[in-house]
Amino acid sequence: MTKIKNKVIAIIALIILVLATCGFSAPVALADIVTYSNVLDDLKKDDNFKESYYPEKSNDYGLQIIQLAESTGKELFIYVYQPSGQAKNLSASSINISTSKNDEINFKNYKLKLCNSSGVFFKYAVMNFEVLSEETRYYAISSIYRPFDETIDKQADHDNKVTEVNFEVGKQYCFSTINGKPYVAVVEIETITITDKFVGLVRYSDGYKFYPGKGACDSHFVAFNTDKRIEKLLEADVYYTAQSYSKKKFGNKSDKYAYLKYTDKVEHNGGGLFAGTYKWDRIETVEQFLKENDLTQNLYSGAIIDVTLANKITDEGKQALKGKKWLLRFTETAYTKAVLPGTFGSVYEEDLTLVGDVTILRLKFETDGITYNLGTIDNKQTGSGKPINDETLNVSLEAFWIYGVIIIVVLFIALIAVRCLDMFAIAGNGILMLISMVINITLESISDMFKFLKILLPYFKYVTIFFAVLTVIFVIVEFVKTIRGK
Repeated sequence: MTKIKNKVIAIIALIILVLATCGFSAPVALADIVTYSNVLDDLKKDDNFKESYYPEKSNDYGLQIIQLAESTGKELFIYVYQPSGQAKNLSASSINISTSKNDEINFKNYKLKLCNSSGVFFKYAVMNFEVLSEETRYYAISSIYRPFDETIDKQADHDNKVTEVNFEVGKQYCFSTINGKPYVAVVEIETITITDKFVGLVRYSDGYKFYPGKGACDSHFVAFNTDKRIEKLLEADVYYTAQSYSKKKFGNKSDKYAYLKYTDKVEHNGGGLFAGTYKWDRIETVEQFLKENDLTQNLYSGAIIDVTLANKITDEGKQALKGKKWLLRFTETAYTKAVLPGTFGSVYEEDLTLVGDVTILRLKFETDGITYNLGTIDNKQTGSGKPINDETLNVSLEAFWIYGVIIIVVLFIALIAVRCLDMFAIAGNGILMLISMVINITLESISDMFKFLKILLPYFKYVTIFFAVLTVIFVIVEFVKTIRGK
């Protein structure tokens, strides 16, 4: 269940702030421009509002929600106190809202549009959001974001980039009526904070296929810790953006959500020749993730060769994961790398999906026998786009077969040499004829050798020695015939 404190912070009976007067005025004629009422004018309609309660602090770059308001046009407005005022020209960028509560809580990340501002007061409209028609409407807000600013914010480690900085709200707003009169009630809700985070991916080869290029599966994940102890992580909701990259062109970014449960399992095999098979859980520990990605798979074992695929996490990847407990494998995307025609293998072209702006919206977990279902406080963060694993395909021959191949090669050379002894007897016919005969004999010998190997390959283990003995006998016979002929 969601833990909600019973203390009611405020019940606001001023319907002026809730109705259309705080929304927007009529659109300007001859233009598709919507103008909104001024933020300070809206706030002053509440007799309890005191501007002096919100002083300007030039070095405080946080965001604090003052109030929410609905309009008759079914828009939702957010009034925000930003202590730094206009000093850094900062604006909120998005907000996490759930229109359900308790066990049904389900946060979405909505973009914010700045309507107007006055000093430290800012008014935003929630984009792509429509107020519900229910008599009682809930808005649980876990957190609000603004864009990252390198002059005031600390950047992430291990080639990760913070794109939006998150600020806790932890309140649930209830819009309804009592005795026919509208009111707004506000209660605090408990949240959980992500304290350490790394966004990355591992890349699994699809093996060798008939069409040109190299295919692979990119498995994206986020590893993290929290400020609350988690014994068993049951569910997690993740927001991220996806952007295609093909033929050196970027597609449009799209918003994505992943809803994960601890029972969700994934298996991947690329389907190509010598492709490995990987299995994982959507929700797992970092320890489990490291074990899954430190293994060697036996892909083929035959009479002559053995093929294995070794996969491991790089030292840099292990360092980035160090100290983190939980890991969410929230999506997979395709990756291809092909040689451009006419470049003779010197220029490659990549097709992939860029995954970024990753933020965890909700965590459901058990601790000390109690189940919690909480919104999270978490930055939006993008990884480097480079895999943190290495795959190595190993092909090995048993020593016996190596020696056998060496013997055959030596005997093959000897066979050519013996045949060539006959050519010296007719060397007087000219050097060109001699060269021609050497080439012809070599080609014939190679052709014969391949014919023999094609027939004998399935039984190579049993006939290698026999074949070598026959070759030796043949060489000796040819040598003797040549000596006698001279």
